[in-house]
This record gives sequence, structure tokens and C-alpha cells, in this order.
Amino acid sequence: MVNIGALRKICVVGGGTAGWFAALHMRKIFNDQVDITVISSPEKPIVGVGEGGILNFIDALHHLDIPLLEFMQQTGAVHKLGFVYEGWRTGKQDDFYYHMFPKLADYDIVKGFHPALSILANHQIPLSQIADSIQLREQNISQNQLTQILTSYQNHSFESSFHFDAFQVGQYLKKIASQRNIHHIEDTLISVARNSESGDIETLQLKQQALACDFVIDASGFSRLLIENELKTPWCDLTDRLVMNKAIPFHLQHQLEHPDLVTRSTALSAGWVWQIPLQQRIGAGYVFNDQFINPDQALDEVEHWLGHSIDALGVIDFKAGYYEKIWSNNVLSIGLSSGFVEPLEATSIGQMLMQLKLFDILVKETQGIIAKQHIDFYNQQNAQSWEGIADFIRMHYDTPRADTEFWKYAQTIPMSEKYQELKMCWQHRSPRNYDFLDHEMDKFSHFGVYSWFTIGQALGHIGAEVTANELVALSTEEKQKLISLLSRIKSKLNL
Repeated sequence: MVNIGALRKICVVGGGTAGWFAALHMRKIFNDQVDITVISSPEKPIVGVGEGGILNFIDALHHLDIPLLEFMQQTGAVHKLGFVYEGWRTGKQDDFYYHMFPKLADYDIVKGFHPALSILANHQIPLSQIADSIQLREQNISQNQLTQILTSYQNHSFESSFHFDAFQVGQYLKKIASQRNIHHIEDTLISVARNSESGDIETLQLKQQALACDFVIDASGFSRLLIENELKTPWCDLTDRLVMNKAIPFHLQHQLEHPDLVTRSTALSAGWVWQIPLQQRIGAGYVFNDQFINPDQALDEVEHWLGHSIDALGVIDFKAGYYEKIWSNNVLSIGLSSGFVEPLEATSIGQMLMQLKLFDILVKETQGIIAKQHIDFYNQQNAQSWEGIADFIRMHYDTPRADTEFWKYAQTIPMSEKYQELKMCWQHRSPRNYDFLDHEMDKFSHFGVYSWFTIGQALGHIGAEVTANELVALSTEEKQKLISLLSRIKSKLNL
């Protein structure tokens, strides 16, 4: 048993996005009598290569009482309406599909499925067209125009997240944390002292001082100072399914009048390039597998593709996987320190925010009296969420493209048994919420029916014909609603 309510000193190791979000979440949970200190290393500056959130990012800002407009102004953030995938099916310029953020609350779930999605699939209309956000992106409307739409009282058919620069977000959250009585120490962690009986960390030995602690959050990113170096928690390797292992980040200038409203993911010969628009520039990077292209060749390919040279910001090495027990003893590891898959679909920050949210829920629901089985539940929920993310990302590479050695290889990459089973089911029916129950982290999943259906439809894994029986079985009233929806979307698309 752990008495969270008895904590008096909480230390957060890491001053990046995850560290400051963690500190603010802890302050939301605990009153000012609890000392919260963030330790950031002066040798580990935050590198801003462009980051993107998913829908729980906005929820987190609301939860922490951070005004959205102020966040945008202070961090250089811009609206994000979703993703566009370019060249993933054929490698040709006219090959693209969207994964947008629609509002589906207005559409009923009937007999376990989403009729609104099924009717679009039945008529071979891309599911993201259920929202009007694609047209706003293609019109390249300004940030001010989109802000007015999102903050107006008029109903709109889409939701939004943000693109942002990690360095600026870190600086902004640091300022907010200071206003909320959260302390900051710039120093380097050298070692820890642990209780000989419980194994809990009692002291963090820094270069300049020793810091006593009751609870520690490891937000040290890929350094993984505590979870890997000290606790030596078992690692669950995902590199058999998710084979990307390197990234070369760089910056680009805007080519449009206004910042783009989606994350662009453009497939190249051995991977893909992200483009994340910010207010002043674009954060970009080539993600690839070094069995098929080395960093020098990757840089050459990007420059040839762009038609100009770039200043690469180094090479980032990573491997896909997660730690089985991110809450161990009195240490909770979040964000990159807890695991990573790859940059596709902006899952890293989304997972970090879910980890903090579940911790918050557990503390409140148990009044801070945490049993071992609660910690076991937390770790199990985190693991199944990572597994769901891994399968969803794997689906993106389940593509017919085979024009290079890498994309031929992609067709042979193993799939989990769960994903293979779902693919077989979708040969007979559309996706259901029940398909993804074991992807959830406390009843929330990053990617539900809409997301899986959208990518599956785009890649040809869910055919129009599988929706026929479920649509025929609907009532007359339900069919009339779908006819109206279909008519509106066809009119919008001039079909």
C-alpha cells in the first residue's frame, strides 16, 4: 500500500514538455503544502523540431486551467485539424489521404456500429469528409479565421489540436509552474539513495546538492535516468512490428500564405518525412530504417526531394517499445522515458497526457490510498494502450506500395495476432467499439472506430461491400438521416 496523501516532496526529473506537464498535474492534485520541484539538466536543452498533439492535448490544457488563446500566443502554436498522408500507397504525387478530427458526437451508434461512417464507406467517400475541416485546410484559411470558427457559438463538424515548438512550450509551462508555487532547479542528477527495505528512492544526489523526495516522476526523455539506469524495469520490444529507428530533423520555411492546418506525412524511399507547421517556420524530419538508407543518403534524398539544401539538426536514434512497469516503487515514468514507438500520428505526447490523467484518477478514486493492485492495474493499462498504438501505427505500413526495397520489405513486417484477427473481421463488417476495448487506458483510447476505419478504408483493408448488411438492417428513420447526410456531403464534394 502507498499513501499518496502523505507525500510532502515530489521531484520531477526532466524539464521538457513532459516534465512541466507532470509538475502542473501534480500541483492540480496536491495543495501548496506539498513541495514540487522540477530538475532540469543544463546539459540537456530542449530541441524544438516541431511537435503535434492529438485531441487529449486540448483537454489537458482545459484541465490545467491554461487559456487556449494565451497558449497559442505564448508558444507559437497553430491549429491542427488532422493529418494528411502523401505517397503511402503508390509513391505518386496524386496519392494522398486524410485522417482528420471530426466531431462524431452528433451521430448515433446503432447496433454497435457507426452508420454515418458506414454510409460514406459504402459510397466510397473518404471518411474524413464527414468533417468540413479538409476544405478549410485546402483553402489555407488563416489562424485568426479558424480561431473565430472554433470559438464561435455556431456548430462546427470538426475538432482541433495544436502544432507547437517544444522549447517554447517548455518555457511557457515553466512560467505557469512558477506562478503556481512549483520550484525549479537547474542541475544534473548524479545518483540516488534508496531505502534498503522498500527500495524507494529517498534522495536524489545532484551535482550541487542532495534533494530529499517522497515521490519521483521520471520525465528525463530518452535518457531514462531512473526507469532504465536505476530501476532496470523490463523492456517490451516492438521493433519486430515497428521498424523505424532513426530520424533527421530540420527546419523549413512556409510556402503557403498561412501555416498549413495539418501534419504532413510524405512517404519517401525508406520511410517518411513529417512537416509540422508553426507560426514562423515548419518543423520537419525524415524518419527511416537504416538497413535501407544511411543518414548521408537520407539527407541527400530529402534535399533532392525538396530541391534545395537543408541544415540537418543531427540524427536521432530510437527503437520502438515500452517499459512494462512505468510505476515502480515510488517512481512514475512518463512520456519518452516510459516508451516510444515513432513520430507517426503524434502518439508520444498523447500517451504522456493519458499517463498523467490516469494517475490523477487513481489518486482521486482511492483518496490517495493506493493498493498494489491499483499500481498493477495502472501498469497494465499503460501497456495495453502502447500495444493499441503499436497496432494502429503498424496498420499505416500495411500498404500496397512496393516500388522500393523498403516498401517491399514493409509488406513482410510481422503483425500482432490481434491486428490480424481484426483485419479478418473487417472483411465481413465495419469496425466496432468492442474491437478496441483492450487498447483503452481507463476507458479512453487514442484511436477508436473512426481512426481505424479511416486508415483501413484508405489502404483498402475495409471494402465498401462489408457495410451493406448493417446498413440494410437499419430502420426507415435511421436510413432517412443517412440519406440527408450523404446528400449534404456529396453536394459539398460536387459528386
